[in-house]
Amino acid sequence: MKSLVGSHTKTSRNLASGVEAVACRRCAPVSCKLFAILRKMALAVAGASLCVAASGQTASVAFRTDSLVKLCEVWSSVKFFNPRLMQGELDWDGALVRAIPRVREAQTSEQRALAIGSMLAELSDPLSRVFRGNTPRPGPASVPLFRWDGDLLIVNIGPYTDSVSDEALLFGVPHQIAAELPKAKSVIFDFRTLKAETPGWVLDNLTLVNEPVAVPGWRRVFHSGHAPPSGSIAGSFYSALQVMASPPLAGSGGKSGLPARYVCIVGEELPERAAALWWSGHAAIVAERPLSEAAIGRTRKIDLGDGWIAAVRMSETIAQGISADAVVVPGGRDDAAMAKAVALARDPSPLRARPMERLTATAPIAQNDSAYAEMSIPDAPYRLLGLFRLWSVIDLFYPFKHRIGDWKAVLAEFIPRFEDANSAEDYARAVLEVLARLEDGHADALGAPAMWNVIGSRLLPLEIRPIEGRFIITGKMEGLPKDCPIVIGDEAVSIDGQRLDDRVRRLRKYYGASTEAARTARVLSHAVRGPKDSVAELVVRGDDGATRIVKIPRTRIPNIVREEKIWRVLDGKIGYVDLTRLTVGQVDEMFVAMNGTNAIIFDMRGYPNRTGWSIAPRLNTNHATAGAIFRRPELTASEEYETRTSFSFEQALPKTDQAIYKGRTVMLIDERTMSQAEWTGLLFEAANGTKFIGSNSAGAVGDTTTLVLPGGIYASFTGHDVRHADGRVVQGIGLVPDIRVQPTIAGIRKGRDEVLERAMNYLERR
Repeated sequence: MKSLVGSHTKTSRNLASGVEAVACRRCAPVSCKLFAILRKMALAVAGASLCVAASGQTASVAFRTDSLVKLCEVWSSVKFFNPRLMQGELDWDGALVRAIPRVREAQTSEQRALAIGSMLAELSDPLSRVFRGNTPRPGPASVPLFRWDGDLLIVNIGPYTDSVSDEALLFGVPHQIAAELPKAKSVIFDFRTLKAETPGWVLDNLTLVNEPVAVPGWRRVFHSGHAPPSGSIAGSFYSALQVMASPPLAGSGGKSGLPARYVCIVGEELPERAAALWWSGHAAIVAERPLSEAAIGRTRKIDLGDGWIAAVRMSETIAQGISADAVVVPGGRDDAAMAKAVALARDPSPLRARPMERLTATAPIAQNDSAYAEMSIPDAPYRLLGLFRLWSVIDLFYPFKHRIGDWKAVLAEFIPRFEDANSAEDYARAVLEVLARLEDGHADALGAPAMWNVIGSRLLPLEIRPIEGRFIITGKMEGLPKDCPIVIGDEAVSIDGQRLDDRVRRLRKYYGASTEAARTARVLSHAVRGPKDSVAELVVRGDDGATRIVKIPRTRIPNIVREEKIWRVLDGKIGYVDLTRLTVGQVDEMFVAMNGTNAIIFDMRGYPNRTGWSIAPRLNTNHATAGAIFRRPELTASEEYETRTSFSFEQALPKTDQAIYKGRTVMLIDERTMSQAEWTGLLFEAANGTKFIGSNSAGAVGDTTTLVLPGGIYASFTGHDVRHADGRVVQGIGLVPDIRVQPTIAGIRKGRDEVLERAMNYLERR
């Protein structure tokens, strides 16, 4: 190439590809063509190299994300199901934070497993550990189930389980052992295994003793919904320790032919029935490490990949005081543990019974999560702690998890987002985006200054609603200057220099809801918010089509201005009650005013003041006993997975000694009818069949539960699945109107309430 271009060249560096390019100034066209071909070849090679590098980088990020997903699974299982964590002061958050850098740096499955194991090691629990599950055992690939040494039966249950590839072969094992027991004077059970589960189950259905032997009970964690970190618990959500009885070892009823003694060789875990034989004086124990009751329990196994397994304690025994008769350190060419077991099995001296000490009742210690409020911007490990908390609580306790698709995929998606959230505001946005995936109108996050910076701490003192695909001003609120040139029915076009529809579209990913109508309304309410002391520049379009700019100071939590009375009697002896303003103390006076009316319209287009509980009993012409059905997730720990059930109860309608209103009733509803407002509708419906008029309510009803995230962010979501008294679903649907009607822009501009008019027309015709 140098001979073609001579000295008439200049060199430049292509920074993107790292390829040096040589450009000819005055060489022949043929030479330039050749140069172009060679340059394309060089760029192609460089591009291929970049693709390989990018592919490797992508694979590295994918491995790191997968590693953090596995770390979250292990951490969450311990946090919510290890009974020991509910009884002590272990800093489990700190254990995670210390493990996260090691897991992020791991390049291999082994390094990942060891990093996760370092977190479990902080529990100081022999059962909670990481090990290689598919490590081949030295010796023959096939291990016999049992062998004889004279009259001594040696049951190789652990090694045999390791060598069996088809687990179906294990089903007949107890019957095979039972057939051999009468021939034996003594028996050795070798429980040592390299697989995921110590095969203590082999003792469950064997008759080993003449008289029944008590097996120590055990305790596990139980959750009824998710208990908030502090403060009052509206939904009565709680966590507890359950004490469970174990069935005893069955006795033979005095039949002869059972072995005189047993010896159990154990590794990491001690089967509870082997411990029962030891306590009752029927067995000796040989262990490969010092033994205590901490080795008794049930564990869940979590696959960490490439044969690595994390074992996490799910239960613990309530008995105390156990030790090995011999401790033999594993290693060497000879099996010293087996040799010691044989010696104990042949020892003629009788085994003695030991007293089984039982733990006294232990109340769990409330484990309030730290808010780490002093962290204005939590660093990466604490941000991931926040994601793990949020994801785990929703994974376990959100009653509508079936609505949100692959929740584990959401964890993997957001791990890089939380890692890269290098500002407090980015972290807050990431939290909001996770919550938006719940499709739950109660899902929200507040608290930290950065969160207010993102969502806006001040509100526009106007009610703006999506009407016929446009954003229409339907009400004025307290704090709006009286001389503000806003007219009900004006269309809000833009705010602070941005088109309002563009702003709504951009914010949709941060705010979910249970229905699309409710989501649009919610996002719209956030789209007009702003910071403290801000003045909104609102562009509105009037009925004449002309636009004008209006400047409006934002304010805090304004109430809509309503000049009409809270209750009144309309034409046709139809009562009207505004439930958004009626208080509990005004209920009796309201019913007095409703005497003589033929019907009542309850306006529930907004949020009530807890009056439903006082009003519903006085409408109960149906003699209903239940107003709604409540369900919440309940979880208990098991070996392989959390056992998911639900606690369901009918919420009883209270009785009253007041007069029952016997006229007809209707309730006005729309997307502003949410939560307690929807619950009020359920009570009225059950009491007298109240009809709903308007459009679907928000579809988010049920006591909320909360959790706190690092940085002082408090997140909430629906904790109860609340349904109609007949079992129909409300979440994601809302209260469904019996008569569907929505306001129009033309009607609003004429000052009409078309929903109220339709309700009056319905009542007047009947």
